[in-house]
Formats: sequence, structure tokens, C-alpha cells
Amino acid sequence: MEKEAIRSKVKAARLGKKLTIADVAKVVGKNPTFVAAALNGNHRLTPDEAVKVGQLLDLDNEIVQSLSRFPVRTDLPNMTDPFKYRLLEIVGLYGDSLREVANEMFGDGIMSAIDFTVDMEKVTGSQGETRCKITLNGKWLEYKTF
Repeated sequence: MEKEAIRSKVKAARLGKKLTIADVAKVVGKNPTFVAAALNGNHRLTPDEAVKVGQLLDLDNEIVQSLSRFPVRTDLPNMTDPFKYRLLEIVGLYGDSLREVANEMFGDGIMSAIDFTVDMEKVTGSQGETRCKITLNGKWLEYKTF
């Protein structure tokens, strides 16, 4: 079964049961953002975690097994989705500045996207407005000289 078909069936099952990503994450015992990525085919769950999701969402065996396969991460950014576009805009606007500050703080290197976590939380701003706080937390990898 194709990745998009699996993604659609999992989402339809979750929404049909009126479950949030956070609800599924509690059953699995993992970070909601990680679980969302797994349900979208960009991370993998352990076979035991996949079974838990399958039982929760009444998924068939083929879909359950697909949740624990090694993913092929080939999705290119969808520039028509406003949320994704804004994230890319942030990187475009602040990326060079963030790299420069990071190099001053940590040395010549990069933040890992493998030894990495991402968290999102709803917070209230100083004027009472709803804000979206995204925390990217990656191991710092120094470039080696040779």
C-alpha cells in the first residue's frame, strides 16, 4: 500500500474515533510530534507500539505493519500549506543569523536532526494572546578537521 493511502486511512480512523494525536501518543508513550510524524509515515514505531495504535484505531494488519517499517523520507515541502510555508519562511529569514549565533556559542558545527527532539506547546503571550511555541532540540555536531 502506498504511503499516502496508509496516511489517509490512519488519519480517517483516528478522526473517526475523535482521537487527537496527543491521545494516540499517550497510548504509545511517546512525544506527540514524534507520533504524528510516525502516523504520517516519516518515522517508525516499534512493532509493539504499532500494535497498540492498531488496536486503538482498529487498523488492519497491513497498516499496523507499515507503521513499524523503515520510512522513506522523500516528502518535499508543500509550498501551498501556510503552516509549512511559514516554517520555511522562518528558516529563510533567520537561518543565517541562527547559524552565526550557534557558531559563536558552540563552534563550527551543525545541529543534528537525527539525535533530535521537537516539542510544540500552546502558551499565552504577554498580552493574553495565544502563541505557538516550537522547541527544536538537537545534539551539536562539530565539524572535524583532518
